[in-house]
Amino acid sequence: MPLDPDTLLASSMFINASGAIVFSLFWLADRRAPELALWAAGYVLVSLGLLGMMLLPTTEYPSAWAGGAVFLLCGISPACFWLGTRYFDGIRPVWRGPALIVGAIPGLHHVAATELGHPPATVAATSALLLAVLYAVNTHVLARGLGRDAGLSGRWPVARSVMTLCIGLYGLSFLASALVIWQGGGSAMTAVIVIVSVIDNLLGVISCIALAGMLWERARADLAREARIDPLTGLFNRRGLHEGARPWLARTRPLVVIIADIDRFKRINDAHGHAGGDTVLTTFAHLIRDVCPAEDSLLARIGGEEFVILLRHADPDAARHFAERLRRAVETGSFLVGGERLAITVSIGLAFPAADDTDLTPALERADRALYAAKRGGRNRVEELAAV
Repeated sequence: MPLDPDTLLASSMFINASGAIVFSLFWLADRRAPELALWAAGYVLVSLGLLGMMLLPTTEYPSAWAGGAVFLLCGISPACFWLGTRYFDGIRPVWRGPALIVGAIPGLHHVAATELGHPPATVAATSALLLAVLYAVNTHVLARGLGRDAGLSGRWPVARSVMTLCIGLYGLSFLASALVIWQGGGSAMTAVIVIVSVIDNLLGVISCIALAGMLWERARADLAREARIDPLTGLFNRRGLHEGARPWLARTRPLVVIIADIDRFKRINDAHGHAGGDTVLTTFAHLIRDVCPAEDSLLARIGGEEFVILLRHADPDAARHFAERLRRAVETGSFLVGGERLAITVSIGLAFPAADDTDLTPALERADRALYAAKRGGRNRVEELAAV
């Protein structure tokens, strides 16, 4: 049965219009997310482009301005999707103006080249090739984000992988269209419309679901991340510490567990209130971030004024030197509360996980006993408890 171009175009238009409605509703529910507005705009523009294709004759090449308008809409659409994905990934700068100008190139080229008298087949084929390049750029930014978000389960998150494949196939459809046009013939435009609309009918719903799935994957990852993070300091909580420590315990030695407890913290709360205590805690968290090697440490607040540092690739001598350096950094640090500089000290306990430890709990318990030995010994000191 022959495929009717108008029916295929109408079906594609309604699929994309549905995507525009869905992501417009998402954006209305969360206007702080510019990616939702841009994705909705992308669906609106491609819907209008498909409507324009329905109004053009299917047996001949379009005129300069009519074809230019269609290619303009179909070019700015992937530019909007590209911008939305960069916002979604937190990539800065976003370059909104330049991206939209680049998206307009297929349409501007079609108008200029046609007005200059270039062969219609060459003009239409080049414009289709430019659209293929825009979709290739979209595919690149989607593929580059695969495996980069540690919060997502697995190296290849399903929704983003599917979306990457769909956008790549869209690009291939425009590349195929360019090749068909270059072959020429009276049926070239009909064949192009069939190629583009068949691909869109097959992938339109899938890509819309996949794009929504990317939002779901991110929301799920954010919830999982929040369950592992202390909201005041941004460090791991006890759960996040144990989860992060598990792979290190399985394959990394030497390791050291350091528990640091701010001395006489109750007096700070009594004198300056809980807001002042929170300021001291957040300042301390920033200090240990600055002192600790980012790639070789896990930092956690496991309750009250008690912090844990899991340090890898540190032998006993290096661990003792690090703990003493941390103690001095706190003692000489600047803890400002309400414009007043507070004298803060910290007691530190060290322990080294045993070779057969598969869980952090035994080493934490030993470090905790070492910490209390430091408290009993007069505070503002480092004590160590060896593995048994």
